[in-house]
Amino acid sequence: MSEAEFGFLRSFLLHQKSSILNKTKEFKVQQLSDGGQVSDDAEAASRDLSMNMSIHLHERDRQSLVQIERALAKISSGTYGQCESCGERIEFKRLKARPFAALCIDCMEDQEDPRHILN
Repeated sequence: MSEAEFGFLRSFLLHQKSSILNKTKEFKVQQLSDGGQVSDDAEAASRDLSMNMSIHLHERDRQSLVQIERALAKISSGTYGQCESCGERIEFKRLKARPFAALCIDCMEDQEDPRHILN
């Protein structure tokens, strides 16, 4: 992987981290402001549905943040872009699509293969 490609991925990860942290702040503000009274059952149901969706999205972002932090730690340790299973380099094309990928394509396919699960 070239220095430019490596720099691109590092910048992308940092941008994603910042974006998630900003959404987390917005989520906390929303949680504090949603304490008002509702006028009817339909409004209460709508608010509950909206809150459940927000919580789900927040949890997904939190999981992504953990993966991003892990990838940034790998950058610091010099192991970023190395497959955790076989040790081979993960192609830039895969890292560009999924910057916190821990496995190369071959190992990921092996892991997802139903025969692999049975073994």
